[in-house]
Amino acid sequence: MTALGPELLIIGPSPPPYNGMTRATELVLQALECEGIPYIRLDTADRRGLANVGKFDFGNLWLAARHGARFLWFLLTKRPRVVYVPIAQAWLPFLRDCLFLLPARLLGRKVIIHLHGGYFGRFYRETSALMRFIVRCALGNACCAIVLGRNVASAFEGILASERVRVVPNGIPDPFADSVPAKAKEAKAPTLLYLSALAAEKGILDLLRALPKVRARAGNVRAVIAGEWCSERDRDIANWVIESLDLKNVVEFIGAVGPERKRELLAGADVFVFPTAYRFEGHPYVILEAMAAGLPVVSTKVACIPETVRDGMEGFLIEPGDVGALADRIGRLVADRQLRERMGQAGRQRFLDEYTYDKFAEKINKVLAEVLEPGCGIFQLENVPGPDAREL
Repeated sequence: MTALGPELLIIGPSPPPYNGMTRATELVLQALECEGIPYIRLDTADRRGLANVGKFDFGNLWLAARHGARFLWFLLTKRPRVVYVPIAQAWLPFLRDCLFLLPARLLGRKVIIHLHGGYFGRFYRETSALMRFIVRCALGNACCAIVLGRNVASAFEGILASERVRVVPNGIPDPFADSVPAKAKEAKAPTLLYLSALAAEKGILDLLRALPKVRARAGNVRAVIAGEWCSERDRDIANWVIESLDLKNVVEFIGAVGPERKRELLAGADVFVFPTAYRFEGHPYVILEAMAAGLPVVSTKVACIPETVRDGMEGFLIEPGDVGALADRIGRLVADRQLRERMGQAGRQRFLDEYTYDKFAEKINKVLAEVLEPGCGIFQLENVPGPDAREL
């Protein structure tokens, strides 16, 4: 594709801290650069850490005001024709997003919204009548809404026509393109890996509570847990669980990790465990990374995870909060090396077939380029069968 003339304004955070939103923004920008689509960027990063995300405090209000003012300056001086906005799924951060959405609408800019989670539909249905009115005003004129999977394609029902919704699953560069890590054949304690923010709603406490049952069923096991604690309360509960269940020699906390260390952890693990109950979950990058590493995945039936990990094929899926089922599925994999290898190989192949960065870049660029093309509307995209959205 040749470089397009109209300017595109991308809104989103850059790392640090490293989380799903910062990574999503970086991957969108890389896709644009590879395709030669010119853009300008408004960085909405909060460098204070994950614990500050979504909090109602002076610091966040100040950041929102700064970002809103800078956005207006971009609109008036750079005059982009299209604005790309990743939207939040709760009332306070969505009001912050309105600082971008409403001025763009009032000034006649095309707006692309990108939903990186699976909770927006419920948030809209259960919020107040006033908030629903604000949501419709902010989003009702969007020319395109991008969602992560068919399971969340109906998130904008009552707000946008389904013809404006596009399904673009996440995709990542293959961290093991050179070689997929070989698993040790000699007898050793299988390693479970948890890699995400450390919060009760992400399933870290469920994993700790499941470990004694796993050991009783399958013998010795080791759990490596990487990530940043989101609250002191969850950290204190985790320490109490470890002490009361005598897990000090089983669990290793290694803190937040960067890309290289993450790759090492994935290469050294035998099973990836992510028992999330997080209501804002979407299409977790960590699951794609685990599949790329050839690891079987034990996770939950939340948001787009069941579209990615098929229960009994690339891993096991349980209901959120079911510690007994979590222990049972982990125990099966710990006790059966051949099952681990078979599911891990299936996961690696599914990653290559569906979730590579090249596939993501092709799909996201198709949406962005179509909106940017002069005289070309989003409704001219090729129709792909589906009840609620068009999958590219």
